[in-house]
Amino acid sequence: MRVEELAMGLVGSLTGLVSGVLGAVVGVVSGILRGVLALVLSVVATVLLIVAALLCVTVLLLPLGIPLGAIALGLYGQAAKLIAGNTGLERAVRRGQDALSVRSSRLRKRLPL
Repeated sequence: MRVEELAMGLVGSLTGLVSGVLGAVVGVVSGILRGVLALVLSVVATVLLIVAALLCVTVLLLPLGIPLGAIALGLYGQAAKLIAGNTGLERAVRRGQDALSVRSSRLRKRLPL
């Protein structure tokens, strides 16, 4: 009976370790990618905002400059959401980790040790 308890504890420890390491790696990579994407979006938004300002200076191109400025401001908002918010990818990874931990606990119960 003691060997069975040790084996169950070992399996639980190993799955916890693997889950923690994978979660940390995914978190770091996800954060870096979100930061780079936010930087690219803000640069594109800045360029679009400058073009929109130039278009708004000429009265004939004003109808093109206003929507382009709105698009640029929307891109700034998306960049801010990427930096501050919780993305769908992270939620999907967390759901996968939760499902993995549930399945591993079911498997540990079924192991004939």
